[in-house]
This record gives sequence, C-alpha cells and structure tokens, in this order.
Amino acid sequence: MENAARAELPVVVIGAGPVGLAAAAHLVERGLDVVVLESGDQAGDAVAQWGHVHLFSPWRYNVDGSARELLTRTGWADPEADELPTGAEFIANYLRRSPRLPRSRLDCGRTPACWPLLAMVRT
Repeated sequence: MENAARAELPVVVIGAGPVGLAAAAHLVERGLDVVVLESGDQAGDAVAQWGHVHLFSPWRYNVDGSARELLTRTGWADPEADELPTGAEFIANYLRRSPRLPRSRLDCGRTPACWPLLAMVRT
C-alpha cells in the first residue's frame, strides 16, 4: 500500500531557478508529475535581482537540453544561440516559460504575481 501511495505523489523540486527548472524538465521527460516550489514571487526570482546584467555565456549554454525539447513542443522558439542575454531576458524567454511544461506545477510563495504561472497538466 505504501508503494502505491508513493507512486501517486509528485516529485517536489525546491527552487525555480535554472537548475531547479532543468531538474523538473528531466523529471517530466521521464513521465513523472512535478511540483516546483519557489520562495520568491516568480521563476528565477534570484536572477531578477541582477536582471540588467548580461550573462557570461550565450543562450546555447544556458538552456537545458531536456527543457529545450519539452518547450519546443509547446511552440517555444529557441533564442539566437550565440547571443548573451541579460538576466531579465533569461527570465522572460526561458525561466518563465518552463513552468508551463506538461505534468508540472510551479508554486511561488502564494503571491498574485506568480498565479499566472501556475499550471498542472496530467497526460
């Protein structure tokens, strides 16, 4: 009985930054339900603190492969591979789109700014 109940529970990922959302994408890719918990008001909340600064690496190195594959299925367009995005562009063009992955839900500190990001899709 314990294993059956455990199989019904989602995997919880702590943090909706680049690594947390990449982990969620890998779990979704394996067919698991995922809940991503973020203490801030949005995905990438820590990145937003330095949104005006350009990342040191281009898009090609900033987007996780599993997330890229899943997001492409939702109509997401891969940014220019060699462009250096700002933190704000990274959030808008990647991190805020990741919570819309199938079989995932993002829970951000229960604030109205995060509510539009909430999504739960079961296949």
